[in-house]
Amino acid sequence: MNRWMRHLPAFAIAVAGAAAGYACAYSPGKPEAAPADNWSQQTRAPGEYLVTLAAPAEVKAIADVYGRFGIRGIQRLGDNVFLVILTEDPGPATMEKLRAENAQIKAVEPNFLYRSQGNRSS
Repeated sequence: MNRWMRHLPAFAIAVAGAAAGYACAYSPGKPEAAPADNWSQQTRAPGEYLVTLAAPAEVKAIADVYGRFGIRGIQRLGDNVFLVILTEDPGPATMEKLRAENAQIKAVEPNFLYRSQGNRSS
């Protein structure tokens, strides 16, 4: 048997171990989720909210609850889910407080902006 053939299994194990070590060292860690109550002006579109209506509520419920803030637009995104764009942004806390006071509004949350991380230089 050739001298190199006897060492081939050990060499293969060494290469596999080095590759695994390299992959672990350069793989991204587990991203941490932002706290649910940490709504930032920098990560959300000001004045834009996703509003989910409780069935069988109608779109008019959105105007009834949030109309005082000047509705610039309402766009249906899916079953009972709407993008609501307001002229005056009362902030997520006020939007949630008003939601809690009206059974026709099932949920409300800011319209968060997501940016691709793409290729970042170090």
